[in-house]
Amino acid sequence: MRQVEKVLYAYRDLKRASKRLRRRACTINDGIKSGYKAADIIPGRLSAVCYGGGQQENSAVIKDELLRIANKADELRKKVREDIEELKEEDPEFGEEMAIVIELKYFKKYKNKMIERKLLISERTLYRRRNNALEFLEKKELHLLCGEIMSLI
Repeated sequence: MRQVEKVLYAYRDLKRASKRLRRRACTINDGIKSGYKAADIIPGRLSAVCYGGGQQENSAVIKDELLRIANKADELRKKVREDIEELKEEDPEFGEEMAIVIELKYFKKYKNKMIERKLLISERTLYRRRNNALEFLEKKELHLLCGEIMSLI
């Protein structure tokens, strides 16, 4: 279950990584359009260097690779979300509550006391819901994504 928790905690980082990679890809594209790219930042001075002829092809390849990795991060995030949504279908009585516990605990990083107050449940019930949800997600083989996610972040 530790691996599943690792994947869930990394969910927010996947979102940030995707945005960061897309931003870098757009920056590369802007540099190609203008023929210049930002050089190392020197305080008090605007620095730029002109692209050489072969630099544009290299930048296009780098841009495609960045976008491919960003798309992969988005796919992994979608897979995590789908597995959590299946919790609701798996257990009609408590599935919704388990999904909310996962959302608050791992995605929004709420403390246990805050989750207990928000859902009006006891500490023991929170522990049970979280463990049941983690066991279900482990059966869905969510823990197998851990290596892929860590390589993207």
